[in-house]
Amino acid sequence: MLPSEPSFKKNLLGMIDRFIGGEWSVDEFETAYYDYFVDTVPSSFLSDEDEDFFAAVQERLDWTARNPTNAEREVGWLTHDEYIQWLRTERELHFGSAGRDVR
Repeated sequence: MLPSEPSFKKNLLGMIDRFIGGEWSVDEFETAYYDYFVDTVPSSFLSDEDEDFFAAVQERLDWTARNPTNAEREVGWLTHDEYIQWLRTERELHFGSAGRDVR
């Protein structure tokens, strides 16, 4: 039996919060988040707005490197620290501060 939509959303936000809170490295977050979001969460269980947010988190991570080259930077790549800051900002814009009870 699949968890309900709030459980998927809560689990994804929990992963994001652990990452931006410093509990996980970029590699740990990438592995956990990708596996869960891509392989476990049915898109039909998220609202369109939530699906867009969580997909953007995954896609932006694809454009992140420890030390992007100048050529990569020119097309929009971020460093790990810049990605973390981007994710903090986006998470707050969409759901409020990390650690808040999200339903």
